[in-house]
Amino acid sequence: RWSSPAISFTGSNTSYFQAIGFTALRISNHEFSISFWVYPESLSGTLVHVSSSLNGTGWCMPFIGLTGNGSLVAQIYNGVTLSLLGPNVSLSTWYQVVQTWSPANGLQLYVNSWMTYSLSSAASFLASGSPPMYVTLANSLFGSGNCHGGMLNSTMPFIGAIDDFRVYSRELTYDDVCTIYNT
Repeated sequence: RWSSPAISFTGSNTSYFQAIGFTALRISNHEFSISFWVYPESLSGTLVHVSSSLNGTGWCMPFIGLTGNGSLVAQIYNGVTLSLLGPNVSLSTWYQVVQTWSPANGLQLYVNSWMTYSLSSAASFLASGSPPMYVTLANSLFGSGNCHGGMLNSTMPFIGAIDDFRVYSRELTYDDVCTIYNT
């Protein structure tokens, strides 16, 4: 964050970071959590895009992003895309963002260690079921407009920085989120 080298993104179609092999994100009804720090320099864009194909398509959806007015959104798919509208963010400010999902608690969104919003009715998660799963930061690639987009169906690439990105194969607790926030 403040002194560590975050990944900066320019908002171009070729500005993104991608990794493969996220087992928890391909298994239906398997709890998971996504945690990272974000420094927005624009008020829209994809933050975390999950897909079964390298180019952002196949089974795909933007899990976390910013709407055109700077609102943070977390999403889950259970046959339809369920979107959780979070708070508005400000430019040039670091935010800790944590999305958790479990059958017991549904979809939850923490910002700066506070659980700002939850959607307990999102009690199921319908994943692709087939490996591998790609996670792409700051860009939906060719998936933009072609995925389970929900409120993030037409987001542009993100401008800003992302740091300390983590995926967990369990639901983080409030204490876990606070520990990450304070480290």
